[in-house]
Amino acid sequence: MALASAGDALRAPSVRHGTCENPRGTTPHLVLTRRSRLSPSTASQRPPSGREPMAEAVRHRQVEANGISMHVAESGPADPSAPAVLFVHGFPELWSSWRHQMGYLAARGYRCFAPDLRGYGGTTAPPAPTSYTVFHIVGDLVALLDALQLPQVFVVGHDWGAIVSWNLCLLRPDRVRALVNLSVAFMPRRPGVKPVEYFRSGYGEDYYVCRFQKPGIEAEFTGLDLKRFFKMALTAKTTGSSAMSLRKMRASNKEIKLPSWLTEEDISYLASVYEKTGFAGGINYYRCLDLNWELMAPWTGAQVKVPTKFIVGDGDLAYHHPGVQNYIHKGGMKRDVPMLEEVVIIKGAGHFIQQERAQEISNHIYDYIKKFQSGVQVPRVSKL
Repeated sequence: MALASAGDALRAPSVRHGTCENPRGTTPHLVLTRRSRLSPSTASQRPPSGREPMAEAVRHRQVEANGISMHVAESGPADPSAPAVLFVHGFPELWSSWRHQMGYLAARGYRCFAPDLRGYGGTTAPPAPTSYTVFHIVGDLVALLDALQLPQVFVVGHDWGAIVSWNLCLLRPDRVRALVNLSVAFMPRRPGVKPVEYFRSGYGEDYYVCRFQKPGIEAEFTGLDLKRFFKMALTAKTTGSSAMSLRKMRASNKEIKLPSWLTEEDISYLASVYEKTGFAGGINYYRCLDLNWELMAPWTGAQVKVPTKFIVGDGDLAYHHPGVQNYIHKGGMKRDVPMLEEVVIIKGAGHFIQQERAQEISNHIYDYIKKFQSGVQVPRVSKL
């Protein structure tokens, strides 16, 4: 994604390489947990023997918000006073990409909410591409929090969900207690460079972001073996969606062996949902990149002022876009996100990091957000 060049070095957030170090420098506390097999297709799951039980089954409901119907998966205690976490997924994913973290945090007393975003899964998918701007998506999430009577939440985002979460914090910081974002760094608006132009100049017209601008491109997914597609997309070494080449997928007969962190059940769930919904909703987010650039002009130079932790795998292509590492490590990101407290680089991890390194990411999220639970009280929002 389009990123500003690194500015003058500011006081940098702590940067850690590796796995589960304690951010405050004390002896690491290792928590043994199961890889929370929150099944995307069932409401409950029996925990394996000797592993940590799940606090609550996953509950599913439809919530009317911002003029659309949103499918929301929920886990954790029903106690309205319990701290709440909003998980925001990316492309090509669904709420289920957070199944591990939901089980982990629910077992520790957090209420977890993971919606299918606009255009995905069980949530309404407006047909017009212009219905997927950052204002629509952030508006959906704010309206969802109102409908759930959640005045303030912890937010965790990944991929496009990270972009949405950055903008949620930029536009409505009052609704976010703290942010943990994965994979995609903050993207300050560059007045002289439109996002699609940036990708076209750097990667060529065949790059997936550029190809997604073509009207009707979603038809290329028709007739595709979706199970094979998701196996290739989620396990590509160079990182998820940016490595997707439909032509290569159709031409390849190579057997795809799933890694230990991904199961046939996970793949089958994604394939079954996308077979019904198609890919137009997710692709429309990319079609709004330049429109978002135009609409966000008033926020040029605005800072994200929410306590933040950022995590990325060193094998994630998003970490290797031109200028990104300098931006993250040499003060640019700290300048634009002044409350950025920590950057974690996970060695050997790719793009779908919350699934590939489920326990590490769950530990990192919990270790960060738990320090904000020292008696902070905020008034509840009246239900509209």
